[in-house]
Amino acid sequence: MCRSSEEGGRRCNKHNPFGVRKRNLQAQKQYHANRLQDSSLTVAQRLKSEKALEATLAEMHSLDMEKAELGNVRAHVMDLSPATEKVLLALEEAGLRPYIVGGSVRDALMNLDSKDIDIEVYGGSADVVAKALRTIGKVDEVGKSFGVLKIRLDNEDFDVSLPRIDSKVGDGHRGFEVEVNPDLSLEEATARRDYTINALMYSHKLGFIIDKHGGLKDLEDRQLRHVSEAFDEDPLRVLRGVQMASRFGMDLHPSTVQKAQSLKSGYNDLAIERVQIEFEKLYEKGKDPVKALKLLRDTGWDEHFAGLSSVNDEDLYKQVQSTQDLIDDGTIPKDKRAMFLSAAIANKLSDKDRYKFLSDTTVGSQTKNAADKLSTMKAPKQDDSSIRQWAYDMPRNLSIRDWVTLEKAIGNKKKADSISKQASSLGVLDGPEKDLFVGNDVLSLKPNERPGPWVKETLAKAREAQYAGKFTTHKEALKWLSKNV
Repeated sequence: MCRSSEEGGRRCNKHNPFGVRKRNLQAQKQYHANRLQDSSLTVAQRLKSEKALEATLAEMHSLDMEKAELGNVRAHVMDLSPATEKVLLALEEAGLRPYIVGGSVRDALMNLDSKDIDIEVYGGSADVVAKALRTIGKVDEVGKSFGVLKIRLDNEDFDVSLPRIDSKVGDGHRGFEVEVNPDLSLEEATARRDYTINALMYSHKLGFIIDKHGGLKDLEDRQLRHVSEAFDEDPLRVLRGVQMASRFGMDLHPSTVQKAQSLKSGYNDLAIERVQIEFEKLYEKGKDPVKALKLLRDTGWDEHFAGLSSVNDEDLYKQVQSTQDLIDDGTIPKDKRAMFLSAAIANKLSDKDRYKFLSDTTVGSQTKNAADKLSTMKAPKQDDSSIRQWAYDMPRNLSIRDWVTLEKAIGNKKKADSISKQASSLGVLDGPEKDLFVGNDVLSLKPNERPGPWVKETLAKAREAQYAGKFTTHKEALKWLSKNV
């Protein structure tokens, strides 16, 4: 018999995951009941069938109880690794109810790869969960008091946690009191999550997605909506939503935009390292960085980043989109995404604001310094000697090609093409010209002289002469050195 579905349309019991499982159990029940009526069975066989029937009835009862709690579900089979299957089966065989939770469920529904599998377990204490896991491997119990256990199996790491309630009791992301409660309802436990699409759960045993907060509909509508008022307890969730919107091509729900606006002052309680990580995800994984900039503007959070609010306009969006286009077509390599995107924004900022902005939004001094140099670098005169010297003077991890690429992205294509053509003809587009001499060549001319600053100065003069075309071979370089040292 068909019934209305909360997701729209109609769903028949034969296609419902509960219905399929219930039919299988009913068939098992009938089989064992028939066997008990068979007078030819031995006492041992009767006892075995009786126990099997009791187990089947108990599972049917458990399924009915679970169905009442789960509510809105969708049939789905996640493609899990053998190690994940082992962990889930070990927990299920111990009478526990494990669910895969968080981003891996969302990613599975979006056909995206997900490296991290988080498992939340109901129906037993941390000791019971640890005991079940120890049957398949060594368990890290350092976080057990917080309801978190870790296990590594077949070179895969798993976080296995118990449901909990986090209560804000102090400042910062560490100012939380954790109450572990394995008997929490699924709705209560998932209410602490940030966005509804991250509050979805997967039942390996039954083969479906559990949706307690409308995440399936939000996923279809391509929107990020906060789950509950618990969202307020960690303002970083606003920035997480911004980078997720860029990564997944989504928008913030209007109510979540309002919520983000009301949490602006909470930025001051955030550790800068956490902010940097969210921007790193935006730079490294985002597909639409312009959307992220617009959301920062709409929520008012762009005011927290030095100078950004004053340049957060269509001109900036054009530069950033051009940079993203060069990432998408492979012109900008993946390992330089963060550098180029942050430089495309920093290029619009004043000297006073630029370094502060980069310090707050990039991970590691290497990316920060490279983006700072790239966004402020000016080309020299276009004579061959100057271009050669410029290639040599480039900061570490930068090349003339990098400068050309950013100049094209920010709209200076004519100048960039001219420099690119010249640097390419000189062979210095991707790095400096190789020296035609070495330090030992200099030292050999003054064997009685101790090495010192004079060697470095001589090498610099020799390099300048090489770039000016005074010599073009090693033999000519030695001749020049003998006359000038």
